[in-house]
Amino acid sequence: MNYRGSYRHLLKNAKAALLAAIEIYNKPRFDYRDECFVILLLNAWELILKALLSKNKRSVFYPKKRRQPYRTLSLADALNAGEDCLPSGMPGLPIRRNLELLSTYRDNAVHFYNAEGFGSLICALAQTSIVNFRDLLKASFAVDLGTDITWQLLPLGLRAPVDPIAYISGKKASGKGSSAAVRQFIAELAAATTEVEGTGADTGRLLTVFTVSLQSTKKIEKADVVVGVTKGSTTDGPLAIVKSVDPNVSHPLRQKEILGKIGTLHGGKFSSHVFQALSWRHGWKDDPKLCWRAKEGVLTKYSNDLLPLIRQVTAADLQAALKAYREHGQKKGKST
Repeated sequence: MNYRGSYRHLLKNAKAALLAAIEIYNKPRFDYRDECFVILLLNAWELILKALLSKNKRSVFYPKKRRQPYRTLSLADALNAGEDCLPSGMPGLPIRRNLELLSTYRDNAVHFYNAEGFGSLICALAQTSIVNFRDLLKASFAVDLGTDITWQLLPLGLRAPVDPIAYISGKKASGKGSSAAVRQFIAELAAATTEVEGTGADTGRLLTVFTVSLQSTKKIEKADVVVGVTKGSTTDGPLAIVKSVDPNVSHPLRQKEILGKIGTLHGGKFSSHVFQALSWRHGWKDDPKLCWRAKEGVLTKYSNDLLPLIRQVTAADLQAALKAYREHGQKKGKST
C-alpha cells in the first residue's frame, strides 16, 4: 500500500478543481453558484495539501483500522500534518482561519442551507484563498496558475458589488438587517483577525479586499489607475496613467508610531537604530507600498503593511541586519 499516493496526480486534480471553481463563479447566471464555488475551492485546497504531504514523503492516510477501508486525511488534518511544509512567507494560522471560515459556509451548504447576506464576505475570503493557493502552488511546486487562466473577464452586472468592509462595518454598527448566522460569522471573522494580528502574522492571508472598477474614459480623473493601449505605433507599450493616493490614508505611520506599536523584538527594545538597520537591510524605504517620502525630503511616512513584516523578522535576521548595518556605517565613516 502506497501511503503517500502520487503527488503529481494530486497536484493535477487540485489545479483542475480550482480552475473549475473559478469558471463556475464567473458564469453570468448560475443558481447555487457560491455554494458550488466554495465546495470546489476547498476540495482544491484539500488536494494540494495532500500533494504537499506526498511530495515531502508523508502519508496522506489515517492509520488503518481493522476491517475498515483506508481513509485519506480531511482538509483540516491535512493542514495540521503539512503546516511545517508551507513555504516561507505563508504562516499557517491566517491560512487555517481563512479555510475554517470558508468551511463553515461549505458545511452549511452541504448539510443545510446558508442565510442570505453571506455573498460579499465569502467572495472576499475566497479571493484571498485563491491568492494563497496560487502562492503555494508556485513556491512548492513551481507551477504558475496564471498560465492556465484567461484573465480577460467581463465583470458587468446590473447591481454594483458590495464592499465587504462596508458590509461588515454596517452590520457591526446597526446589528440589524442580517440573520443571527451572518452576525455570528462576522464575529468569528473578527476573532480570527484579532488572533492573527496578535501573532504578528500577515492578516492579508486571512482576508483581503480586491476591487474591480469599470471607468468611463471621460472620467479618467476619478480613477486610481487607468491603463489603455494606444492605437498608433509611436509608443512601444501600453499607456499607464496613475493617480496619486493621499499618503495620510495609504501611509499613516511615522517612525515613532511604528516603534511604539512594535515595542520589543526578540527580547530587546525596538529602537530607531534597530528599525533603521532592518529598513536598510530589507530595502523597506525603497518600496513605495511601504514607505512614502515627501518631495521636499523632510517627511517620511510608512504603511500599516510594514508592521507584520517587522514582526516576522527572525532573531537571526535581526542580528545579521544589525551587524551588516554597523559594518556599513564603519565603511561609510572611513570613506568620508
